[in-house]
Amino acid sequence: MDPEVEPSNVEPSEVEFDHEELRVFWDLARFHAKLNAAPTYFGPTTLESVPPPAWAYGESAEESDTYVESVLADEQGSTTAAVADYAGDLPQPGVLSILCDGSGRPRALVEVSDVSLTGDDLTESFKVVYQP
Repeated sequence: MDPEVEPSNVEPSEVEFDHEELRVFWDLARFHAKLNAAPTYFGPTTLESVPPPAWAYGESAEESDTYVESVLADEQGSTTAAVADYAGDLPQPGVLSILCDGSGRPRALVEVSDVSLTGDDLTESFKVVYQP
């Protein structure tokens, strides 16, 4: 994303999550979270090579920023969405992802801790594994 763009004018769905800052964050996060603690003799694993998916929550940059601040303060969070929004690819406990703010800056490595269904809605709870 162009640094000249005012973050409040960018919709989270328009943020490009494949950038150098994300790769640097992933290198630090997997080290601090001890995700690469065991030596590998056959080359890097997928977890070491490919960052987990990155995402931002909310309809606006401001909503995303507010959400991120509450998650970082509590070191946990949750989201609720219609099951249909997942297109059959439901989240699983233990899965990692990178939570970004409204401007697409990576702010925390999170791990799904619980998934619950209530009617047509799915609530995904997660905990912060690493934050810089």
